[in-house]
Amino acid sequence: MRNLIYAEFKRNFRSLLLWTAIIVGLAGLMLIMFPAFEDVFSNIEDLLAAYPAEFLEVFGMGEGGLDMSNIYGWFGIEGYLFVTLIGGSYAAILGSSILSKEEDEHTIEFLLAKPISRTKILVGKCVVILLNLIIMNLVVSIILLIAFSVYGDLNIVVWLLYSFAPLLLQLYLAALALLASIFVTKSRKVISISLGLAIGLYVIMIISDLTDKAEFLKYITPYEYVNAKDIVTNHMIRPLYLGIALSVITVSVLTTWQLYKRKDITV
Repeated sequence: MRNLIYAEFKRNFRSLLLWTAIIVGLAGLMLIMFPAFEDVFSNIEDLLAAYPAEFLEVFGMGEGGLDMSNIYGWFGIEGYLFVTLIGGSYAAILGSSILSKEEDEHTIEFLLAKPISRTKILVGKCVVILLNLIIMNLVVSIILLIAFSVYGDLNIVVWLLYSFAPLLLQLYLAALALLASIFVTKSRKVISISLGLAIGLYVIMIISDLTDKAEFLKYITPYEYVNAKDIVTNHMIRPLYLGIALSVITVSVLTTWQLYKRKDITV
């Protein structure tokens, strides 16, 4: 299985570098811009008063929301979106393609000819997903550590949460995408479905913030589970949200495993 993990990691290494560079570049750009706006946003209350409360809530600037005059609030509003939305999209693509491409590209026959069980194949693929996402978030966390240390007093708890929360979101989306790939073997189709899922769940979060009537939707979108307001203001990911996310990840992976063991593989 070690050879499978190495080969799969090597196969996905270029895309890992590309997506990591995009996320780090965009998030880093927002962090670098902070000093230029720090003084401006220290007196922003009058400006924000002109916007509807629902609009401010979407961006985490509502009542009790983030303060853009400090680096943690600034990143939560200006940079965190890139880490979560783009990182979530990458996780969805990785999770959806890592199994489906074997059938779509007709390389599954070579894999099945090896003395390795389907369970080990799936475990190896999951290890690669986890490894790629950890590496990407580790790079981002190092950039955040440097920026938070330079531009403000380093808050270890907030930094750790900003580092861990996107990984939780990405694992959630990757697990759902992996499950979807069991039913749709064409890589392009399953990637489109997974990207739609990643973006659609973000739209659902926005809708849940815009009106109290749709507030119940926040329980089904992982973007709400890891929102920047809870991280900066409360220094936590809510236990309920953490429990839901871990449950969805676990159930999705176990269901994928059960289905994959019995699936009629197209070669």
